[in-house]
Amino acid sequence: MPLAVQAKTRRRLALLFTVPLAFSLMFFIANTQAENTDIEILSAQNLRSSLNNLLVLAQDAETSERGFLLTGDEQYLGPFQQAKLQIKTQIELSRNLFKDHPELHDSIEQLIHRIQFKFDQVDKVLAIQQASGFTAALQYLKNGSDRDTMDAIRSSADRMQVQLANDLSNAYEHQRSMDRAVFIFFLVSTAVSIVVLISLYYTVLDYIHGQEAAQAELSKLNINLERRIADRTQELQDTNEELQQFAYVASHDLQEPLRTITSFTQLLAARYRGKLDEDADEFISYIVSSSRRMSDLINGLLALVRLRKTGKPPAPVSLDKLLSDALTSLQAAIRESGAVVDAEPLPTLAVDSLQFTQLFQNLIGNAIKYRGAQPPSVKISARRTATDWIFSVKDNGQGFDPQYAERIFGLFQRLQNREVEGTGMGLSISRRIVERHGGKIWAESQTGAGSTFHFSLPVTLEAHLLPAAEKVAVTSAG
Repeated sequence: MPLAVQAKTRRRLALLFTVPLAFSLMFFIANTQAENTDIEILSAQNLRSSLNNLLVLAQDAETSERGFLLTGDEQYLGPFQQAKLQIKTQIELSRNLFKDHPELHDSIEQLIHRIQFKFDQVDKVLAIQQASGFTAALQYLKNGSDRDTMDAIRSSADRMQVQLANDLSNAYEHQRSMDRAVFIFFLVSTAVSIVVLISLYYTVLDYIHGQEAAQAELSKLNINLERRIADRTQELQDTNEELQQFAYVASHDLQEPLRTITSFTQLLAARYRGKLDEDADEFISYIVSSSRRMSDLINGLLALVRLRKTGKPPAPVSLDKLLSDALTSLQAAIRESGAVVDAEPLPTLAVDSLQFTQLFQNLIGNAIKYRGAQPPSVKISARRTATDWIFSVKDNGQGFDPQYAERIFGLFQRLQNREVEGTGMGLSISRRIVERHGGKIWAESQTGAGSTFHFSLPVTLEAHLLPAAEKVAVTSAG
């Protein structure tokens, strides 16, 4: 899927998920406002109830006072006594309730003062009755001060009730407005949510279809790429085969004219040696030595071409035996140089026996060829790690500068002078052999201090670790 399409899809999904979050926040705010309105309504109702209670207690005091004075029956004093016990608590409760309403603070304090004054008047009337009798108490009531106090209490309570009723009515109206707004908002949010869900559904569907289309396109590209790789690989294989065939044919066909040149040059050297001048003898010697070197180079190329072809299938074989075969091939050089070869026991591994015989022959042959002043001494050892067998071929020869430790494994690379016979292909062939078996080869040396060639082979080449099918026939990588 293109990056632009993915970015657009992400933006749409972010927007679609933002809408429900925004509605949730708005619902929370609306719910908070509704709770505040409910608190206002409850507060107004409590204030009205508190006013009613204060007014009822004042009326109980007045009714009890008048009933007692008119009848002389003390039972009428019961409501007053009860009201007197409750009035203090009710006053404190009312003050607490009106504390959060500073606009009514003066009115409630004035009402409380008048109610307390009313209860003081009733106490005074009862005191007059006890001291001077009912006539004096009734005469005090007729003066009208008691009635005026009660009228003022009612008037103050009525004004406050009207104000509280207005506040309560406003709160109810606000609550109804909020309910209507929430209902409308609910309808709108529901519709928007449905639209969002539908849009989200189609967005996800488009994304899935886009993914499927991208996957199909990717699969198509992979198929085309695999086909092109297969075609290219086949072309490279064909070209490689043609190059190998050409190298093989060219090297093989060059042998015959080179033999002819070498034979006739040697014939000239034998027949006319001493009969021509010294320059002629020297020229003939150059031709013979160059012909031999050319023959060695062609043989090296043939060996390299043969190595690139599928060799003998590896099979478990004792490397001690392969080393012995290599030493047998090198007997002439060993006797001539006085070389001593010491070898520790070597393991049995699944390798190409011909190639590894050649590997040992190349490494030991180099140790003899590039020997120092002392007779060659070659020590061969092997040690096992968790993953590899590490082989070492150490000599006491001329050695070389460590900076050339990698270069010596290249084709036609020779660090020593040309007086030493060789083509410079032995170590390159040795590297190909080791790498064909899944290992690697490297060298350590110092000039004049000998050299040590190491090569590793995976422990999976051990016979007991080979899969059953590979124990019968192991195919080596080309």
